[in-house]
Amino acid sequence: MININLLKDIALFEGLEESDLKKISGVVKEKVAPKGTVLFKEGDIGDAFYLLQQGAVEILKNEGGKEKLVYTIDEKDPNDFFGELALCGGAPRNATVRTTKDSTLLVISKSDFDMLLRLNSFIALRIMTALSKRLRSESRDASVEAKRGKAIVVFSPKSGSGKTIFATNLAAGLSKIAGAKVLLIDLDLQFGDLAFNLAMKVKRTIADLVENPTDKFEVLKEYIIEHKTGFAVLPAPLKPEQSETITSAHLRALVDVVRKHFDFIIIDTHSLFQDLTINAMDLADFIHLIMIPNMNHIKNMHLCLKVMENLKYAPEKIKLILNREGCQYGRTKEEIEAGLKRKVDFTLKDDWKQVCELLDHQKTLYELDSDSTYRDDLFPILEAVTGKKFEDRGKGLIGKIKGWFAS
Repeated sequence: MININLLKDIALFEGLEESDLKKISGVVKEKVAPKGTVLFKEGDIGDAFYLLQQGAVEILKNEGGKEKLVYTIDEKDPNDFFGELALCGGAPRNATVRTTKDSTLLVISKSDFDMLLRLNSFIALRIMTALSKRLRSESRDASVEAKRGKAIVVFSPKSGSGKTIFATNLAAGLSKIAGAKVLLIDLDLQFGDLAFNLAMKVKRTIADLVENPTDKFEVLKEYIIEHKTGFAVLPAPLKPEQSETITSAHLRALVDVVRKHFDFIIIDTHSLFQDLTINAMDLADFIHLIMIPNMNHIKNMHLCLKVMENLKYAPEKIKLILNREGCQYGRTKEEIEAGLKRKVDFTLKDDWKQVCELLDHQKTLYELDSDSTYRDDLFPILEAVTGKKFEDRGKGLIGKIKGWFAS
């Protein structure tokens, strides 16, 4: 077992309690590597994550059959860790790492990290926060593609918020009203029901896609279902046990491909902070947090916003959406804002009757002729996401009246 005093000096573990450090010390192993030791090679399957305690390493990439030095890491570097993609699903190594001095390293295997993830979510969140900073930094350094669709994560820390209905109708609105090319990804991997809610016949899912990975969009399209309102859906696995096959590396590769072919990628997640969810949030241009005006939702959203703060997301990236505003026995918007010490960005008034109609008939708002306050309340969100103003605010009478007064 590693002495916990060694862990206290590592920036990655800063802020953890001594009891947490003891748990980490039980899975961390020390490795002594003489100068010139190759710790792993480009293309190897990742099975461990490294922290540099003493010494230095060089990061090398193969270019034209020759190794090219990308950068070096030494013990004074605050980001003195590497091999982190192994924790995101055992992804193949994207570089070779070799020691340039006699070095001492701390090693966490993927299996041990997965155990920590299951047993102590706070430890995992702290580590994933640091890893996500590194990945965001690398994303900023990467070259910008000619076309880069915006990614929107829809998340709620509490089930029953109307998250999936919102994600579905946001996709339909962007397609129908904004004329955008939209892909809706069901990342609620165990019990996702986007396809069922839309009465779509599923033949292939995201689980089938990761079994046959591809960077060719023409092949990937075979796993996507087109909805009648114009947006596309990549369904969740048909069997809960298949959820284990999808990793963050798969998600990143998928989003990298589809960004070049869609204007918007909407990712509907489950209600847990786990590796896959955090990686989706890192990739996102916007995170739409959904809540309803009940005390348990308010309490969970308060904790959720604290996590957002710890993850160092830019405030403008996070949009707080109050669903079912004005419902019977619900807290007012003003009470919620006072409790959260934060403004609500958008509200969706209570339209429970029509939401039930959508679920019963497996349709979107844009397939119904009846008036809808929900549909009208979506317009400010559509305008904020696209940066455009829309004259036609829907078929409903309420929308038409708003449009007359706006003009």
